[in-house]
Amino acid sequence: MLLKFYHQSYEELLVKLLELQKLVMAEDTDMIAIKTIYGQIQTLFQEQILSVSLEELDVTVIPLLRSAQTEIYKNLRLLGTELLFLTSSRQRKTRDRRLENVEGKVKELVGYCRGIIEQVKETKQ
Repeated sequence: MLLKFYHQSYEELLVKLLELQKLVMAEDTDMIAIKTIYGQIQTLFQEQILSVSLEELDVTVIPLLRSAQTEIYKNLRLLGTELLFLTSSRQRKTRDRRLENVEGKVKELVGYCRGIIEQVKETKQ
């Protein structure tokens, strides 16, 4: 049951990250929408994923999830910093470089989520 909850939570997180990725890669960058989605992603991760104890899961899955959660947490914080830099950048060249950094962080986060979802699917079977 808990594994199903984790799967659903990471699916939700993935949907939000893909939504953020779409906003970041759009021609006309909407910083308000990007910040809003970023806030939703942080809330979802902290309230639905980090708040649940891993101890009830299969011991073979715990190290992977713990490691992935640490990486996601770290990358979400770095993404937040990049978004601050992006917001404050004034020159086009700087803004483009910051957007590339944000895109890279979002791609990493999407990769972690997809990896966890696949691992949880394999464990459920």
